[in-house]
Amino acid sequence: MCKKTKVRSLFLVLLLVAVSIGVTLVYADSSVSTVSGRLGATYDTENGNVTAMIAGYCEGKAVTLGPVTWVLAHEQFSSIKAEDVAKVVCGKDFTLKKITKSANNGKEIVADVLIVKLN
Repeated sequence: MCKKTKVRSLFLVLLLVAVSIGVTLVYADSSVSTVSGRLGATYDTENGNVTAMIAGYCEGKAVTLGPVTWVLAHEQFSSIKAEDVAKVVCGKDFTLKKITKSANNGKEIVADVLIVKLN
């Protein structure tokens, strides 16, 4: 009987520790908002303008950043990285955390992004 009590007590302590760690991780920093979404940028060859925006979700709510338009030579757009476009769209309010699946065909840039906003 004593062995069962020790096992149950150990299980309860481990369960309490696991739940405490989980709660701490969930509520650790409520001042940070993470947006998971897609970056899209297109190049207008007639005007030499780039138009870019990010659309995604933060805590289940739809979020859109942009559109942002700026002038850029076509050669520069063909060689620009999605990270550079994301920094322009994010501005000072958001920080680029991660980019996955990026493609630039010289006319469009598409990338999956993860950005963070400090509230």
